Amino acid sequence: MKQLRFLALFIVLTAFAFPAKTVKLQYAFKVGNQFQWESATHQTIKQSIPGMGDVNIDVEVSATMDLKVVELTATGAKLEASYSKMKLSTKSPMGASDMDSEGAEDNAQNKTIKAMMNKSYFFKLSKNGVVESVEGTENLTSDFGSLGLDEATLNTLKQQFEQTLNNDTQKSSLAMAILSYPENKVKAGDTWKSNSGSQIMSFASKVDNTMTLKSFDASKAEISIDGVITTADKDKVVSLPNGIKSKLDATGKQASAANVDLKTGWSVDMKTVSEVKGVMTLLAGGMIPTDMEVPIEMTTETNYKFSMK
Repeated sequence: MKQLRFLALFIVLTAFAFPAKTVKLQYAFKVGNQFQWESATHQTIKQSIPGMGDVNIDVEVSATMDLKVVELTATGAKLEASYSKMKLSTKSPMGASDMDSEGAEDNAQNKTIKAMMNKSYFFKLSKNGVVESVEGTENLTSDFGSLGLDEATLNTLKQQFEQTLNNDTQKSSLAMAILSYPENKVKAGDTWKSNSGSQIMSFASKVDNTMTLKSFDASKAEISIDGVITTADKDKVVSLPNGIKSKLDATGKQASAANVDLKTGWSVDMKTVSEVKGVMTLLAGGMIPTDMEVPIEMTTETNYKFSMK
């Protein structure tokens, strides 16, 4: 009996003597450090349009972004970002479209995407992974004037790209792909909350995340993220690329798994999968005599890879 009591006492005492290991998760910045960030996205959009039935759109997007730390700030760093490669393929009942920065020079769509390559914009990132600001994305379309387009076509093209590649949308895209870290040290199994902006088609949305440190060792950590997606403002009217005004009420879920380099804080690889369902309301006007509700479903899978140059 005494031996059993001693064993129980020993277990209690050693539990306090050997506390769980903890780690401080954060980004490390040094002026001049350069990185390469690759992403590949596959998205499927299903729309149930009255009178037309189900309309499926398949989108493939791949891009390579070069990053450079240009300045240290009070909370983190300012980084310069530029695309070095980009490819966008869309298939729908209306036809197929391909844009490739490394495609044939005589293709008008390729020329458009080529004009956006190696054009810098900047963002500020805190050590905890908060994208604080984005500036200069208008530079991405600064060479569109050299495409030889008439003024009306040029203005329409710039408007379309600036609607999806502006400071706000880039801030949301970066926040979706950059992990947010807690203020304090954490141990395996600990969770923390984060939130970020996102895009559902042309509509602003938000993602509320629960992040979990699954495991870690001296050099790397494994983190999982479960997110809830909602439309940021379901009453906000947005003009679609075809000029139709619409609103969106949608919700969804998102799951990510990332492997983090503890030396830099960046995720060397991450996979994100999301599912969104809702209703897009096309507002009366033009060819639409009355408001039209269009149920939509969207699934997205994105893989990220990050490396130092």
